[in-house]
Formats: sequence, structure tokens, C-alpha cells
Amino acid sequence: MNVKDFTIIGGGPTGLAAAFRAGMHEASARIIEVSPQLGGQMTALYPEKYVYDVFGLPKILAKDLVKNLVQQAMQFNPEIHLSELAEKLTYLERDHLIEVRTRRGRYLSRAVLITSGNGIITPRKLPTEGAEAFEGRGIFYSVQRKEALRGKHVVVVGGGDSAADWVLNLHEVAASLTLIHRSDRFAAHPASVRAIQQLAARGHATIYTSTVIQELHGNDRLESVTIRDWKRRCRRLKADVLLPMIGFRINLGPLADWHLELEDKQIKVDQRMRTNLPGVFAAGDAATFPGKIKLIATGFAEAAMAVKSALEYMHPDEKVTVKFSSVSGLPR
Repeated sequence: MNVKDFTIIGGGPTGLAAAFRAGMHEASARIIEVSPQLGGQMTALYPEKYVYDVFGLPKILAKDLVKNLVQQAMQFNPEIHLSELAEKLTYLERDHLIEVRTRRGRYLSRAVLITSGNGIITPRKLPTEGAEAFEGRGIFYSVQRKEALRGKHVVVVGGGDSAADWVLNLHEVAASLTLIHRSDRFAAHPASVRAIQQLAARGHATIYTSTVIQELHGNDRLESVTIRDWKRRCRRLKADVLLPMIGFRINLGPLADWHLELEDKQIKVDQRMRTNLPGVFAAGDAATFPGKIKLIATGFAEAAMAVKSALEYMHPDEKVTVKFSSVSGLPR
């Protein structure tokens, strides 16, 4: 049997940090990630956005942070399983092991660490008729490479932080940039809204409020859109790329049936990152406790705490000592 010390469910920043910390303790780990790439939301939703709140890195693209985290974790050769959804958890009492099943296989380990973030995230689809036919051919729900939009006529739909962030990120590369919002009020941060309004005042962006996408036009690819305001006035805009940033649906998926104690769709943990299930720990956005702060930095710390607690669970008669890389270097 291919038994690991850890099965880590979720390959985002916290999961990658947990794999690294397991390696520092000379423990084996595997990562099960539902997406086809490591990095979690940072890869799926905003790889081209800058992250400013990771200490020691004043400014770094999300995709570059993920690249560094993967490189750091892979020093210990964790087993990686992509595009697999953890569906069932079973205790093998005789062997003192925990089994996690996906549609592709069964994975055995001595402890399970859930770092699945907010859960399975599905973008809300553009409600305009015919939108599905243009998905991947002009309509995109995330931007993987900002440079791919250089010289394109880009239309962003939405009024929240995601829509505002992409307007601010793309105005330097797009040939034209238009923001469409169905309301006259924005949910985005006021500073972002002011920055967009300043772009519009300088002619670098166009804003239409109380407006929706009425119709999509194109043959093999999206070519233009017709918009309609609340007075039913219509206008046709050139659009090579349409980015609907109108929110996401989030659910825990099969984890909801694992009998974990939940609070607001998050897994309740104690001060040692233990869940109510023996041998199962949680960290990062997946976990909640009194005073919880959702930051990448706290996810890193929680990963380290969860790994140490899990090792204490595996080896109750041994003292688990935290290893400092600045003192001991990396284990061989």
C-alpha cells in the first residue's frame, strides 16, 4: 500500500505550505487538487493580479507566488494528484489509517489536512442568451495571461472588486476598455471606483452604469456586443474579449457529507487546527475559529501548526520539535 503521512486536500497556497512543512519534519505527503493546476484561487481566478500582503514580498504576481510555492514544496517530492475531487473519507481502524477516495483511486495516510480554501468555486455565468457558445472564444471567466489581451477590445461586466481590479489591471494593454454594470452603485472598494472614474476622465476607459448586455455577435469568435440601459436605449460595442465578473457560487462539495462540524460553510477547528474528526485537520480559508483572519500569511502559519499537530496525533509518545530551516537547513 502507498501510505503517506499526510493527504492534503487542496493545492492552493496553504496546501503547498503544508507540504513544505511536512517535508521539514521528514514526513511524506500527497496533494489532491480538484483543479488541473496547483495554486487554488490564485491560479484559477487572478494569476495576473498583484499580491501585496505576503510579508517579505512587497509586490508579486499571484502566478509568480504560486510558482515559488510549488518550487518550495517540490523540494520534498510530494505526490501530486490534479483534477481529482476528494469524495469520501473512511477510517481503516485495523491499520490505523484514513482513506480518501476520488473517482480515480483510493489514497491512504495517517492524517488528513484539509486546505481546500472556500470550497469549489464556480463563476456565475453571463445570463445573456447564447453566451455559452462563446465561452473560450471571446468570453472568459478568468484571465490567465494579461499579455494575451494586448491590443484587444475588452468589455468587463460587473460592479464588484473583481471587475474593478481587472479594469485597473488591463487598461495599459487593451486597445479599448469598457465597464458594464447593471446598477448605478458599485460594490467595489471606493478607492478602486475612484481610480476607474479617473481612467474614464482621461479617456482610458468607458463606464456604462444601469446597463446590461443585450446581445452577443460573432461567428467563430465574439466580435461585438449590444448593450441596453434602463431607458431601453441600445448601443453596439466592439468586443474581442468579454469578462463577466459577476460573482461566484461556492460550495463544499462532498466535504459537506463528511460529518465535519461547520460554521458558515467553514470547518471549525481548535487552537491546534484539529477538527471534530480524529486525524483530520484543517487550515487556511477552509478553517474557522474565534478571531480568524483570512489572509495568505495566516494560512501559512496555520499550515505549520496543523502539520505539527497532526504529527503529534500520529506519534503520541514522541515529542515533535519544530525545525528551523535557518538553523538546520533542509532535511536530506
